[in-house]
Amino acid sequence: MKIQNENDKALDSNFYDNSILNNNIVVLNQQVDTLVLHLYPQQKMNEKQLNDYNIFVDDLNELKSQAQAIQGEQVKRFTRKIIKDVDFKVMATCPGRFGVNLMCGNFQMMFNKITNKTNAPIIKIEFRSEFLTRFGYVDCINQVFNVVKSFLPTFKIKVYELHLCTDFQGYDIQEADKDRMSFRNRGLQDFTEVDNTLFASGRKKTGFSFGKDSFMLRLYDKTHQIQTKKTAGYVQPLRWDTNEQFDSNSKVWRLEYQFRRDYLKTLVGKDGLVDGFEQVLNSIPDLWAHAMKRFVHYDLNKQQCTDMYHNETLDKKGNLIPLTYETIKKRKQRAGLSNLWKTLSTFNNTESTHNIVKYKEVKRPESEYIINSFKGVVTTMVKYSHGDFDRDKLNEYIIQANEDELNKSGFSILDNAKLKCLDYMNDAKKIYVENGVVMNGFEEYNKNLKENLTKHWNSISDTTKKNDFLAACIKKGTMLYSNVHTDN
Repeated sequence: MKIQNENDKALDSNFYDNSILNNNIVVLNQQVDTLVLHLYPQQKMNEKQLNDYNIFVDDLNELKSQAQAIQGEQVKRFTRKIIKDVDFKVMATCPGRFGVNLMCGNFQMMFNKITNKTNAPIIKIEFRSEFLTRFGYVDCINQVFNVVKSFLPTFKIKVYELHLCTDFQGYDIQEADKDRMSFRNRGLQDFTEVDNTLFASGRKKTGFSFGKDSFMLRLYDKTHQIQTKKTAGYVQPLRWDTNEQFDSNSKVWRLEYQFRRDYLKTLVGKDGLVDGFEQVLNSIPDLWAHAMKRFVHYDLNKQQCTDMYHNETLDKKGNLIPLTYETIKKRKQRAGLSNLWKTLSTFNNTESTHNIVKYKEVKRPESEYIINSFKGVVTTMVKYSHGDFDRDKLNEYIIQANEDELNKSGFSILDNAKLKCLDYMNDAKKIYVENGVVMNGFEEYNKNLKENLTKHWNSISDTTKKNDFLAACIKKGTMLYSNVHTDN
C-alpha cells in the first residue's frame, strides 16, 4: 500500500507494516470444485417419452426394493444397474425429496417420477470433485448428459449448487485474517479438525467461513485436509504437481465460494438473469469477480486486527480508547485491498467482462398465503369467542372491517386490494427498468390486472367513488408492462 501523505501516515504511525505486501503468492489451481444440477421435464415431451421415463424410474424403484432386502452395513446395501456402459449402484436409501439414488465412481443421480402435481425437479445430479478435477466441468457435463439422454431425451437444466475454488501458496492464513475480511452478512464460523501431530493433540483451527448456505466463502488449509482425509489427495497429482512453482514443503490454502440457486437467481449478468444452465456456466469469471467484491480482504497488519478484535486502540499519548465503527471503516479504506485479494482477483486468468449485480426479487403472491391468512382469522376468532364459532359473527367482523377501511381511506377493503395490485406491478416494472429482467408470469398478470381493474371501475355505480378510484390508480402510476416479452 502506498501512503499518500504524511498526515495519513501520522494517523496510523504505529500500525502500518509493509511486510504484508509483495508476498510471493502462487496460484496453483482454479477450478469448478462442486456442481449440482437439477433436471426438469420439458413441456415439449410427448406422451411416449414421459411414460418411458416413468417406467424407467419404476424399474429403479424395484431394484431399490431388492437392495432394501439386503442385510448388513448401509454402504453395502445396493444392487447394480448398467446404463450406457456405466456401472451404477442402486442404493437402498435415498436422501432428500427424491425416491431412488444411483451412484458410480464419478457422479450420483437421484430420481423422481414425472407427475402433474408439481414443478419440482425430477433428477438431481451431483458431480464428484475428483471427477471435475480430472476432466474439467465441460467434459464431465458431456459425459453425464450422454448417460441421461439414454432414458430422458429432452430436459430443462438448472444449476442448484456451484463451488469455485482457488488453491494458493505464499500467504499463510492466520486468526487475524478474520478481521481483515469484510462482508455484509458475516455469518462467521471457524473450521476445526482433529490434530494429532507430533507437537499437538486435540483440535486445531484450519480455516473459517463467512456468509450463509446460499452464498458462502470458505478459506481453509487444504494441505491439512489431505493429511487427515486421504481421499482428498487427488488434487495434488492432478493439479499442483503440474505447476512448476508448487512447493511441496509449504502449506496450500484454498479459497472457495459456494453459490446456490436461491442466490444465483437474484443476480443479473451479461445474459440477463443468472438463472439458466448456460447463463451460470458462461458467467463463471464474472461470478468469481462478483464474489471477490462481496467478500473483501484488506491490507491490515496484525496490530490493526488486534485493535479491531478488542474494539480499542491507543491514541498518540498511549491512552486506551474505544475503536469506533467509523474508525475501522476509514482504516480499511486507507488500507485498500490486500495483495492476496489482488492476486486472486481473476479466475484462470480470465478478466470479468460484465459486472454482475444483485436485485431484490418482487415477492410473488401465493395461494398458501391466502390459506394461512384464513386459518389465522378463524383461529383468532375462535380464541376470542372462548372456543365458539359463529358464522354470523364472522360476517359482522367483515362488515366492521370494511367500514373501518372506508373511514380511514375512503375506499372499501376490495378497492384497496385492487389498488395494492398496482404497487405489486410497480415493483416488477422497477426491476425491469433497472435490470432488464421480466420475471415469468408477469405479462399474464399484467394483462389480467388491466382487465380486472377496468371491470371493477365499470361496476362502481357512484360517480364520485368511480372518479376517486380512477384518480387513485393514476396517482399510484399504472406502470404496467406493454410490449414486453419474456421466455418461459
